[in-house]
Amino acid sequence: MKKYKVLAVDDIIDNIRVLQSILDSEVYELDYALSGKEAIKKCVMNDFDLILLDIMMPGMDGYETCEYLKSKLKTKDIPIIFVTAMNDSEAIIKGFEIGGQDYVTKPYNPKELCARVKTQIDLKVKNESLKRLNLELEERVAARTLELYESNLDLAKANKKLTKLEEAKGDYLFLMSSELRNPLNGIIGFSDMLEYSIKNKTHLKYVKLIKQACENLIGVSDTALLLSALRFEKYDLNKSEVSLNQIFKACSESLNLKLKDRKIKLKIATKKQFKIDADEDLLKLCFTKLLENSIYNAPAKSSVKISFVDDDNSINIIIEDKGMHFENNSPDYNFTFYKPTHNEKETKRLTSGLIVVKLILDLHNFGIDVANNIDGGVQIKINIFKKND
Repeated sequence: MKKYKVLAVDDIIDNIRVLQSILDSEVYELDYALSGKEAIKKCVMNDFDLILLDIMMPGMDGYETCEYLKSKLKTKDIPIIFVTAMNDSEAIIKGFEIGGQDYVTKPYNPKELCARVKTQIDLKVKNESLKRLNLELEERVAARTLELYESNLDLAKANKKLTKLEEAKGDYLFLMSSELRNPLNGIIGFSDMLEYSIKNKTHLKYVKLIKQACENLIGVSDTALLLSALRFEKYDLNKSEVSLNQIFKACSESLNLKLKDRKIKLKIATKKQFKIDADEDLLKLCFTKLLENSIYNAPAKSSVKISFVDDDNSINIIIEDKGMHFENNSPDYNFTFYKPTHNEKETKRLTSGLIVVKLILDLHNFGIDVANNIDGGVQIKINIFKKND
């Protein structure tokens, strides 16, 4: 049986001994570090499956240690469970915001600790399996394409074989989405029930965070399916006359909680009504993803501005925020999955949401361009053909 390597980080050796007594089994191999710096050194030299990280430590505390580990390619995917003696919701929320996957409080409840450790390791193993399978499918498609090219096989047979590989990938994504959605819907349902029965405000806040995390995961699975359909050109546009003003109003309402949480104002600088021919559902998703990117990257208590510049034939929609720059500022900028660099912050701006945006706009034959403003922030410009009244 494989042993999963767990790193416990705490400046008090007695706390390490308690963790050793709880996790001492054939399943886990426990190592320890007595400071954040020592933890980082051990992570560089070893491959850990999980980190139990104490928040309150002298020198480099748990938050700083977590932020550093999440910024490095080798360690960014290691799940981190924060360990805290604090019953402070703000401290726990901060842990989630900087990349922590879960938390446990002292004194430890052995059953709870083991359950949380097992859950995070299981998720890590499944994610790694998904990445390996996806890479294998990509390699098989590339290898098959090269093989067919070199041996000059019949084109019809080659297309059929490639189509089967694409269908296998699509089926896999659909299966993963379904398998994720069913248990997540159950968690959301039970969370709704708990909201009505819990009186403690702190506990109620935790329940809402659980519900939000599940909804985010459902969104990720839906995005994966949509990406597959758009990339393989298997999405049929359902065009009709739609109002851009109404679409942005709907996007604003759906993002209201995120705007409030970040204390960001959404400013739409137009009173004129614009109508175009487009797939309404896809366009709502497109602009929601764009605005989410701006809200996520904009500084707290700032604003995101939407403006329109139109002429006789087209409309330029301009979305501006004061967030970090895009790494690439060339006129022919293309949204693709980025390859991580030594500095993760340089590519943080480019998310899978923007790749969906590009594919949706390409499907409509609309253009998109980005520019980094000299005085800070970015400008995203979408060029679309309008429908005249």
